[in-house]
Amino acid sequence: MKTLLKLELKKTRLWPCIFGGLAVVAAALAIGGMFLAIGHTSGRSDPRLSSLAFVLQMAMVILLVGFSLVAAALCNLVFIEPYTGRNLALTLSLPISRSRILLAKLIFVGLFTALSYLAGTAITLTVMLLIDRLVGSLGTGSPGSLLEQVLLMLVTSLAGLVGLVGIALSIGFWKRSLPIMFAVLLLLDAVVGNLLSLSPLLSALLLLIIFLASLPAWWLLHRTLMKIELP
Repeated sequence: MKTLLKLELKKTRLWPCIFGGLAVVAAALAIGGMFLAIGHTSGRSDPRLSSLAFVLQMAMVILLVGFSLVAAALCNLVFIEPYTGRNLALTLSLPISRSRILLAKLIFVGLFTALSYLAGTAITLTVMLLIDRLVGSLGTGSPGSLLEQVLLMLVTSLAGLVGLVGIALSIGFWKRSLPIMFAVLLLLDAVVGNLLSLSPLLSALLLLIIFLASLPAWWLLHRTLMKIELP
């Protein structure tokens, strides 16, 4: 398995995904900073904008949407191109079982996405918390309560990220179309982004539902990849 992971790392062009992740973090800092500024100035008239938990939640929504697009781009490099392009014969002729190859690809995509998302989230939230403390905290309640909310959003966002990408990738691979995959993902991101402005508990429930809904999609993708034959 380690050899397969090294092979994926060697042959996959990760720099576009890395730069995409950095751009997502920059966007989350910019938009999160805007919400933070509103909360410290004119946000007192809106209880949500004057809540540090809500401001951090909005930043994490941007991170979720942005990294779902980064993960989809990586899935295109790892799944769609090898299984629909000129390298199909090479991919299917490897002297290794397809299940192991697919597992290695899933682990590779999952590790890169999870690590980049966690790193981006840690950077974004740390910078925003430092700025909030410097200008006068919006936080209401104990630090432990805020930490619990952030951890809940982090765990459910990771689950939602798996769900969003799984549904979009399965549809895109079924249609053999990268534009369709991104169109589906953008539609899902738009719906999820709007609904995630609700309470953290409702947001967590929504993301878990998306994750559960994606499990059949991942299973169908697995079956499709296992049955592909050379033309």
